[in-house]
Amino acid sequence: MIQIGAPSATIDKPVEHLMACHRRIEQRLDTLTRAATHLESDRESALAAIAKSLEFLDSSGILHTEDEEESVFPRLRAKVSAREIAYLDSLEEEHERAESILARLKRFVERAERENPISGELIEEYRACAEELRSLYGRHIRSEDEVLMVMAKQSLGDPDLCEISREMRERRAARGQLSL
Repeated sequence: MIQIGAPSATIDKPVEHLMACHRRIEQRLDTLTRAATHLESDRESALAAIAKSLEFLDSSGILHTEDEEESVFPRLRAKVSAREIAYLDSLEEEHERAESILARLKRFVERAERENPISGELIEEYRACAEELRSLYGRHIRSEDEVLMVMAKQSLGDPDLCEISREMRERRAARGQLSL
């Protein structure tokens, strides 16, 4: 959600950009869980909303994870304590768990696209999986907002942030999502 008066979250400010992306991810996760309610009554609209949210997670969501794992985490690892490195390792493990849950969710969606009408059992399996993903990401995002972003702001200097911005731009340019 855009907040009036809040600083802009452009790639020029990578920490703020990552936090803003968290809000967009949360919105897509909310859509994925709310869509379960409409799979039976408005199948086509629900599947379209699910597809849009999955498309976001498969593009911007992946870029977000790469930004963290390839640009932010390596720079932090060189500057933080062993305890904080273990924390970064736990975040990467959570990224992997989220990808696994997301893959399961996509399989439920594929089944839902083939079934007409969609069985109540499949809807409940989808709902449980979407809730599991939202719950994992909810804890993960809160932790990153409260711990990781503070670590980044305290440990990364302007040269690091400029390099992270450059890498983020290159990553997006390589995918045609940003022009340099």
